[in-house]
Amino acid sequence: MKNLFYLLFLSLFHFNVQAQEKPAKFDTKIMYKFTYQNDSISSASRKSVFTQLMIGDDESHFQTLSKFRGDSALALAQGSNMSFYRYGRIEPNNFLIVKREDIISTYEPVNGMGFKGNNELSYYEEKKVDMQWEIHPDTAHIHNFVCQKATTDWGGRTWVAWFTMDIPISDGPYKFCGLPGLVLSISDRDKYFTFDMVSISKVNGVSVTLDQLRPDLVLQKTTKDNFFKERKKLRNNMTEYALLTGARLSEESKVNIRAEMKTDNNHIERH
Repeated sequence: MKNLFYLLFLSLFHFNVQAQEKPAKFDTKIMYKFTYQNDSISSASRKSVFTQLMIGDDESHFQTLSKFRGDSALALAQGSNMSFYRYGRIEPNNFLIVKREDIISTYEPVNGMGFKGNNELSYYEEKKVDMQWEIHPDTAHIHNFVCQKATTDWGGRTWVAWFTMDIPISDGPYKFCGLPGLVLSISDRDKYFTFDMVSISKVNGVSVTLDQLRPDLVLQKTTKDNFFKERKKLRNNMTEYALLTGARLSEESKVNIRAEMKTDNNHIERH
């Protein structure tokens, strides 16, 4: 089934803009535990992964730790001491988020497939100023830091964040940024999605650029609305797309695919 989806998705999109990114240097690494629930009516669908926020003077990168480790190992095997990014199946944690100056850039294939063997990648940009925060007087202690409460409406959800001015970094997990201190914990009001800081450390790291990693990579700039519009088409019409590409599916396979898609109903941003 996975091979079918891979061949199906790989044939659907053709991008025509080449990736052009500069290497980034990082001096701070912040680890977060990310807990998410793909099915809004089933707590059994809850999963947790570790994520990392790499911060430098000019930009920050956010991704899952499991992908970072796997990709770094592959990069070393190829004779490089740098790290790069890999993207997997459609889930709420297969992205690279780059915050640079006043822009948040999200890199992710619409088809959600693995980066290895997939030379098609989309990205869209958002403005940091569009994330409007309300700071509240409530305080709490997290990892021995005094934190203050802030809320924002973002991606169709209301988020509650706890940030500390003891670490004067205006950043946080996922796309969250713009507060007068580092976000140590944040979750939506329904507790479907939660990021909790695990550790913070000093590092001396550098990323590999997308075009260095894959000279054949084709990058397509799109809009956030168009990105999620195309992804929604895939989610809602997987069996139909498979049949159009010549795949042969048994009735049982069709039923299983549609059932799986129904449980994939709760995404970190609502579109």
